[in-house]
Amino acid sequence: MLAALLGVLLLSGCGGQSAVQSAQTTPAPTAPPTNVVWTSFGGVAVPYADQGPHHNRYQAVPTGYDRTGAGAALAAISATIRMSVADDTTWPSVVGTLVAPSAARDQWAINRVQLSITQPVQKDKAPKVIGYTVEYFTPDRAAIGIVTRQPDNSLTKTTATVKWMVSGDWLLELPPVDNTTNRVQALDATPATMVGLPDSN
Repeated sequence: MLAALLGVLLLSGCGGQSAVQSAQTTPAPTAPPTNVVWTSFGGVAVPYADQGPHHNRYQAVPTGYDRTGAGAALAAISATIRMSVADDTTWPSVVGTLVAPSAARDQWAINRVQLSITQPVQKDKAPKVIGYTVEYFTPDRAAIGIVTRQPDNSLTKTTATVKWMVSGDWLLELPPVDNTTNRVQALDATPATMVGLPDSN
């Protein structure tokens, strides 16, 4: 990134000035989302903010997130929650719209057909997202650690990867079918690098 920026600055004229202004206005990947509000999907609270979603915000499959760390995090959180708790009627559109095409997505769909979810998560059993960590970020791909407080008050961090698509949005990227890495980690405390979100209550 630095090398690319320096290359642009070597050019004469207004192009170099525009590059400087762009670098100054692009938020850091860990800059928190602004004006966070919450909605419920399948009984679980999902955060929305200025950074997205910008389309169908209060519908089952919202889309349109900024190409920033906060945008990537909000997209990752939303897609992860929605594909986890979507009911039998909604899950095909959730996965088809919010998850990047891959063999892993196809396998997930095959497995999902064998399950049945008809009711939202009960309030006293619903996990709460309290923040996230940015494990890494580029304009094309980001790994987000979703920090969740479970009903028993324990903490977990679920790592979700999103990638920027040519359609102009972040989509959840499922790990390869043969990947056995556990994406859910038990935590003793909230991570020092966590970007906190306001209480969803």
